[in-house]
Amino acid sequence: MHEVRQRFDAAAATYDASSTAQRHAAQLLAERLVTLALPPRPRVLEIGCGTGHFTELLTQKLPGARILASDIAPAMIAACKARLGTNPRLLFAAMDGQRPAATAASCDLICGNLVAQWFDDLPTALAGLAALLAPTGVLLLSLPGSATFQEWRAAHAAFDLRAGARTLPTAEECLAALPAGDNRIEIEHWQDHHASGLDFLRSLRRIGADTPAPGHRPLSAGQLRRVLATLGPAPRLTYEFFILTHRRR
Repeated sequence: MHEVRQRFDAAAATYDASSTAQRHAAQLLAERLVTLALPPRPRVLEIGCGTGHFTELLTQKLPGARILASDIAPAMIAACKARLGTNPRLLFAAMDGQRPAATAASCDLICGNLVAQWFDDLPTALAGLAALLAPTGVLLLSLPGSATFQEWRAAHAAFDLRAGARTLPTAEECLAALPAGDNRIEIEHWQDHHASGLDFLRSLRRIGADTPAPGHRPLSAGQLRRVLATLGPAPRLTYEFFILTHRRR
């Protein structure tokens, strides 16, 4: 996770201008909050808060909540705090979401927007988060699914090449990764528009999401040109958003 943290730290200043997909996913996640039957003043842990897209929605949808907003990247925490730090019910912490501090135990809600895809071991990480829930607590996460960037992967496959993006889970794998309980998954497909293939790549760097899959070898200049040409002008890139909900039984 060291490389992931470094890239997100470096992207804190450019994140907001290029995080359209993250904002959309945050809205999807926020829509589920009203269905959770949380207590009037829930204790909330947010993992991977970034610059605060979902954090801000949490404060609006759950005005009585005590929220601990956390992120692995200190620069992201600083940006979130600069945006929302005047809220007296909002605290901040540098924390790896797959290794949360024990002080975050007994939460009514643990949530995260487009963060779980970075976990090294999804089942172990989700079990660790679920263990911090109060008896009636809820785990609510969004993450990109395996159909995300299918156009980019197809452009590579046309030349028997493999894209450097990390392998993302299927819906079945996500459900299997959740601990035993009342579990559900919702799926939405959404497209982001880019001026060019290069603009797509640069947007990933601007939000810090360009960490390659382990062992990936970068394309040569010629290979990259062919892939970009196959992707075409003004490409539309698909996001497959999964919304995971887990409640203890």
